[in-house]
Amino acid sequence: MIRHVAVFRFVPDFTAHERDRWMALVRALPGSIPELRRISIGADVVHGPSSHEIALVADFDDLAGLDAYTRHPAHAEILAISGPVKTSLATVDFEITEET
Repeated sequence: MIRHVAVFRFVPDFTAHERDRWMALVRALPGSIPELRRISIGADVVHGPSSHEIALVADFDDLAGLDAYTRHPAHAEILAISGPVKTSLATVDFEITEET
């Protein structure tokens, strides 16, 4: 299984209401992208000096599933919203096993 993790920072003009709407759209992605097994998204609650504002964790059976997600039109719609307002994005994709 492949786990995709992304953390975001946004411009101040991306309001709490807009962020909530964006996160709701992200949560709905499994209904559009069959390769997406699970997705979690949420806002940071610590607000530390190194914190990002929102984190996303998504699971796929394999790298082909992650690639299908990345290229899917529903994912592109999400990027169209977040792209212009993000100031920072960091991602990591790793294989998870029973021991992970």
